[in-house]
Amino acid sequence: MYKIKLKFFIILFSILFIVFISTLLIFESLEINQLKDISLKNFISLKNNLFLSENPISPEKRIDYLSTIPKLTAFRIKNNTDTTIYFFSKSGLQKQNDIEAFYEENKSIYKVIYNHNLRLSNDFYLIEAAFEVLTQKDLFSILVKLSVIIFVYLFFIIIFFILNYKVKTDYNLSEKIIDNHPDKKITDELKKSASFDQDIVLTFVGCHDNNILENETEFYVVLKKQFPFHDLIFKYDDNVFGILLPNMDLEKGIQEIEKFDQTFVSSSSTSLKFPIMFGLSSRNGRLISGNIILKEAKAALNKAMSDKDFPIIGFRPNPARYREYLSKLKPKK
Repeated sequence: MYKIKLKFFIILFSILFIVFISTLLIFESLEINQLKDISLKNFISLKNNLFLSENPISPEKRIDYLSTIPKLTAFRIKNNTDTTIYFFSKSGLQKQNDIEAFYEENKSIYKVIYNHNLRLSNDFYLIEAAFEVLTQKDLFSILVKLSVIIFVYLFFIIIFFILNYKVKTDYNLSEKIIDNHPDKKITDELKKSASFDQDIVLTFVGCHDNNILENETEFYVVLKKQFPFHDLIFKYDDNVFGILLPNMDLEKGIQEIEKFDQTFVSSSSTSLKFPIMFGLSSRNGRLISGNIILKEAKAALNKAMSDKDFPIIGFRPNPARYREYLSKLKPKK
């Protein structure tokens, strides 16, 4: 359940992050295009000014005029002999006569160059202007924004992965008790109990609708709180847990299970508000394998899950009949 929620939030957060970054870049792009539009308008105003009229404005006024145009970095006029007749640069550069030099000087991702051929009388002129549509400061601001956003994104992703690791750690606690061969584990415990002449109870816990499977980690935590021998708790299948209760007969085992059932019902976790059923069986003085007691406990659980009135069913074996059954299995000489 936690893993599903965690993956959902990571995917959702990643989508929101991509949308946010895309939106930011779109707005930055719109801003750059807007600056280019402003540059174009400024260029239009430049080519329509009186620089080349019969009564041009004075050189001082030209500088004042050009200095007030936003984003303008360089401006020049060339005649039909490819000679620069006027040059202006906000950076203080000297007059440039070479076309390539002008373009090399102003060729940058931060700048845009406009040019226009103008005919006055029988003379042709080339008007060129370079505008800085994106300063290094603007680019730095964009990079800072992106860096902060990426840092925040990575921070949350790290937090998510830390939480995911914690969930996986808790989940692995449950995985560690999954035994592909529970009958062997149970057989070993049965032999140990027999050597000390003690009884042992096997309990299966199950439910309907896969509620245990969907809340496996939380359910295992509740089991650990109630039953101290954690290595004797195992997962039998997707929706069933097994619990071995050593040095305990069937009656005592049922009492312990009833206590656990009451604890489970009063659990504060809202995700664990579902009915559970129990099937129990015990060694009861028999020398049996784990496979046999597994079948008995599973049969009891199936009975409990099909009986609405009795959620706790104990399989009570008869030792005498069991010995009689074993004697029948012995080959005749």
